[in-house]
Amino acid sequence: MSPRQYTMGARAEAAAKTRAAIVLAARHLHAERGLVATSWDDIADRAGVSKATVYRHFPSLAELVPACALTVFDLIQPLTPEQAAGAFASLVRAADRYEHIARSSAHCYQAGADWLHAAHRERDFVPELEMAMGVIEDSLRQLVTSAAGRRLTKADHAQLFVLCDFPLWWSLTTSGLSDRATEEAMVRLVHAEVARIGLDAEPD
Repeated sequence: MSPRQYTMGARAEAAAKTRAAIVLAARHLHAERGLVATSWDDIADRAGVSKATVYRHFPSLAELVPACALTVFDLIQPLTPEQAAGAFASLVRAADRYEHIARSSAHCYQAGADWLHAAHRERDFVPELEMAMGVIEDSLRQLVTSAAGRRLTKADHAQLFVLCDFPLWWSLTTSGLSDRATEEAMVRLVHAEVARIGLDAEPD
């Protein structure tokens, strides 16, 4: 390797580390304070870099929010439609498929709770958050559809979606339930809804 190539590689590695430090600082601050209340100065102080460095890597929220969201997605690892398809293949009952969704969702929300709460709270004020949360919600909507095994009415789909979505998890866990109790409550609710809809009922 030539000295020039080595120097360029070292600079790229240093830049990547700086970028990662900024994203991590921003993500933690957004979870603690919210996006609107977090300034570029705050992020620079937490990351241990200059404000100019933060702006050089992330000129605006349009670049920063997706970068933060990507690290959150990597952290929580939401269930993908492809993963669900593999799991659903061995689950005959719709109740079991929705239980799988509820438990997987609960684990995701637990891992990224603070950032997800901040994102939900401020999504109406920060368009980039609306886009980031839409990725998670669209995936959940696909899971709700595929787990049914038949066509759902709009109302039934909405009910099952809400029972697996973050706001319900947050409400349950902040009411004083443990993470385990919250997960079990979500499972009971989806089981009850599947029974109400009759997804596992024997055909006449």
